[in-house]
Amino acid sequence: MLWLYLDFPNLQLDALLAQVQGEKMPPLVILDQRSHNIVQVSAKARAVGINLNMGLGTAAALAQDLQVVPYEPKINDNKLQEIAEILYLSTSDISFFAPQGLLLRINHMLRLYGDLANYWQVIKNQLAPLKLTYHYATGHSPLAAKILAKKKWDTISDDLRLLHHNISQCQLYETDISPKTQQQLTRVGVRTIQDLFAISFADMAKRFDIGLVNYLGRLSAEFKHPIEFYHPPEIFKRYMELLFDIDNSQFLHRPLGHLLQALEQFLKLRDRLTQTLIILFYQREHEPIEWTIGSQQGEYLASRWQALIKIKLEQLRLDSAVYAINLTTGQTQIRSPDKGDLFSAKQGTLSRLQLVSLLQAKLGEKAVMSPIVNDDYRPEHAANYAPPVLLDESNHNVSHILQAMRPSFLLTPPQPLREKVSIVHGPERLNTGWWDNRTVVRDYYIARNQQGQWYWVFKEQDAVWYLHGVFS
Repeated sequence: MLWLYLDFPNLQLDALLAQVQGEKMPPLVILDQRSHNIVQVSAKARAVGINLNMGLGTAAALAQDLQVVPYEPKINDNKLQEIAEILYLSTSDISFFAPQGLLLRINHMLRLYGDLANYWQVIKNQLAPLKLTYHYATGHSPLAAKILAKKKWDTISDDLRLLHHNISQCQLYETDISPKTQQQLTRVGVRTIQDLFAISFADMAKRFDIGLVNYLGRLSAEFKHPIEFYHPPEIFKRYMELLFDIDNSQFLHRPLGHLLQALEQFLKLRDRLTQTLIILFYQREHEPIEWTIGSQQGEYLASRWQALIKIKLEQLRLDSAVYAINLTTGQTQIRSPDKGDLFSAKQGTLSRLQLVSLLQAKLGEKAVMSPIVNDDYRPEHAANYAPPVLLDESNHNVSHILQAMRPSFLLTPPQPLREKVSIVHGPERLNTGWWDNRTVVRDYYIARNQQGQWYWVFKEQDAVWYLHGVFS
């Protein structure tokens, strides 16, 4: 077995700094509110002398413009999830080592990539766009790879002798052995992992607790280390804590843009689309605002979704400042290739369904309707309005109505005919509607008046003439 451990010491800090790339930022630190010590430090904060585990008072004295953000384990977990989703496209066996590590089983992947160098190059290329701070190491066991990575060994090797030598030189304080057990081991002269390996399991079990035996067995790979491997979710779900509270809805487009870029990558790499986005805006002093944004056609491009969200943001009224955003997709579907004719003229940049989605975002879903044709000969009932979806198969069975000569404009209701006309075409008799007690018995004609206008007129059984429509 060969394992690769990736240690991300600044996950929350990197996630926040990604929102303000290219902007000037004051020194920034992440503070553990339980211990009141600094657990993550930006480059600018290090430059003024602020280090890990430093107290807040000392750090504030070194930088007057110091910005302090409380440590949030949820942000770390979400960022690890995001990294795992991206790496899963290149490597299959991934396990979470909370709060800041990922373990990769890589010996099976070497058959695909040829050798360790090619495999590691692919992993680096996947991590590069994320702009993360990380350390790495390989090991013959999961715990060995973890210790070497947290020690910042930053070496990729499958030489078992080299791996064993480096792990043997590690000190006890660099392991996960409890401080109490470390003190007991130090008293008997055990200070390095090499000293631990020199003790047999039988002697260790007599003098120390069984937990130390299990730990050493897993570290040396003589005991099996139970690992639960990651399985990617079918839908996209991402939570983003904002670096600054936002109380103007128009300023939300930028953090939403970061989420939409991540969504585009998620869908594009899986060759899928989504028709629904669910967005939660978490407010400081009020309940979260939930949005549901739909695209009739289904989209994966961030630019398409941004156009819809920009329209919706114009209508958003915040009750208090927004401190976090959560973006979730509805069900996804396989993306079909665009079907176009090589010789067809370009009709425009928007399809019918994309236009419908824009109108719904601006006016509301219930305000946008599409005309449909009903399977009914009666002119008053031959057309109707319905939600703007693609016509189903039932609407293709009305060709007899579409082929008939019908005017562009109908009068509702029909008006008595009060001028002299000349009959040009007809009659066309309609005798229908008996099933819903709205029977129609009419003889329709196409006529022309003295000014040259073309009318659609009809005569009922009582010989009274009516004007029902005008041809364009």
